[in-house]
Amino acid sequence: MERVPLSLEAPVEDVVVSVGRGLRVAVLGGGVAGLTAAMELAERGFEVTVVEPAGWGGKARSAWVAGTGRGGRLDLPSEHGFRFFPGFYRSLPDTLRRIPVDGSAEGVAGNLREATQMLSARSGRVGERVTDVSVAAGARTPMEFLRAVGLEAGGRGLTSEELLYFANRMLVYMTSSDERRLGQWESTSWWDFAAADGASEEYIKACVVGATRTVVAARAEVCSAHTVGGFLEAFSYGFLGRGEELHPADRVLNGPTSTAWIDPWIRHLASLGVRLELGWGVERLALSGRRVTGVQLRGPAGQLRELEADWYVCALPVHRIGSLLDRGLAEADVELKSVTGLHTDWMVGMQFYLTQPVPVTHGHVLFLDSPWALTSISQAQFWDGDFPATYGDGTVADCLSVDISSWDTPGILYGKPARECSRAEIAAEVWAQLCDGLNGAGRTRLHEGLLHSWELDPAVRNLDGPGPAVNDEPLLINTTGSWTARPRAVTAAANLFMAGDYVRSPVNLATMEGANQAARLAVNALLEAAGGAGVPAAVHTLHQPGELRRLKEVDAELFGQGRAHIMDGLPPWKVSARV
Repeated sequence: MERVPLSLEAPVEDVVVSVGRGLRVAVLGGGVAGLTAAMELAERGFEVTVVEPAGWGGKARSAWVAGTGRGGRLDLPSEHGFRFFPGFYRSLPDTLRRIPVDGSAEGVAGNLREATQMLSARSGRVGERVTDVSVAAGARTPMEFLRAVGLEAGGRGLTSEELLYFANRMLVYMTSSDERRLGQWESTSWWDFAAADGASEEYIKACVVGATRTVVAARAEVCSAHTVGGFLEAFSYGFLGRGEELHPADRVLNGPTSTAWIDPWIRHLASLGVRLELGWGVERLALSGRRVTGVQLRGPAGQLRELEADWYVCALPVHRIGSLLDRGLAEADVELKSVTGLHTDWMVGMQFYLTQPVPVTHGHVLFLDSPWALTSISQAQFWDGDFPATYGDGTVADCLSVDISSWDTPGILYGKPARECSRAEIAAEVWAQLCDGLNGAGRTRLHEGLLHSWELDPAVRNLDGPGPAVNDEPLLINTTGSWTARPRAVTAAANLFMAGDYVRSPVNLATMEGANQAARLAVNALLEAAGGAGVPAAVHTLHQPGELRRLKEVDAELFGQGRAHIMDGLPPWKVSARV
């Protein structure tokens, strides 16, 4: 087995030389990572400028359906994808608490609302399950966790042996050492780790595919077990009420993301003296030796200008990094060329505006039988204020917000994958899949009479021609072996640092938490390079139960000897095949 370095960042003294004590910082990119870095640095007395070409908040920001507001109301809100704040998020909530909001002692964190239920929807409502994920429910058992993610023996065909084997998979991962996680599970697909070959259709759908498509928008055949196992581990500890800080397992905002979070953040950064320059994109980096000396920017009218600083934090999304490699970035650090080996996929938001409130459940819905891997949430029940009095033309009472995570699987209405459908066909197909999972057994939750209108993320273009369809806001997918291709926060350039959800961080998944952590790592590396100019930002690690420590130590010894995990074994369907 190949041994992979465990550290998230190389020792700063190995890659940084003295560049003086200047305080000017240029942050390139205004998404979650860039805004986090700007806030941490401004709080420590740095003079920060943030440049962003598209919109503050990046993929987290809201959009508005232009021209839909009437009678003094706001336009209907839409999202690139609904925001989800699981209980294991610790770094991002810390940032939210420090963004002031009138009337809230908790800042923007006071705008979070607990989602108390999770619905595992099934076709025709046969075998659907509502699980109480609230804090009020108290301590839970591992079996209750499995039920929460839609896994239970019987019903739709999952056998007791299959359920026990999936529980074994979880236990194997939770007791695996860091060495095995990076040295073995990082290069193993979730498909292979979960032993999907030869398994039943229900096992594959519930235990293998559902965990990857609906959560991380990736195919189980290519996504690493290190990523999927790590997410399920972190979520399960939150659900079980385990961790250094106990928070609700599922939280959402009390309004559109930009209104409840991004706009107050921008106002706070401005109050800290941060220069916020919207509409400016990065064209080129200028270097002298091992130092970045300036950045060429292109403005909204195509004009060019130079931005000079003492320090630079590159917080551009991964799909924008490649174009800069031959324009100074690779010269700054040749190892950054590895980002071309990272993969992205589509996880796209769509909103259905309804004429009546339809609180399907008080939380998220996982559509386990949906070929397009849909998840949804009914938003009005969580938002403060009167929805029809605030948004649209006064007849819209709710917003059913949906994430579409599989764009290459044929649908149930037209038999085509989403990438090959028009925008109208996508709307009809998604609606049909929602109805398939929510209607049946004598109850109709959704019907055409409820539908006022819909909106698909405008970042997806060319669906109506000329084609092919493109997505301006793709999501990083943690494919097998991708950890080594992901950059560290520090670079070979003395005054350049990397931030973004693709930078190595404790949360091994492209999430808002990962972006926030990566920014904190970049800030800490900058502080050290500047001679310790400020208290380092806290980088919160994931919960590690003390009860499992000895098992992990044993596994580290076994891995070092080239031996398998002590609890790793064949699934029952392969044991039967050998007999």
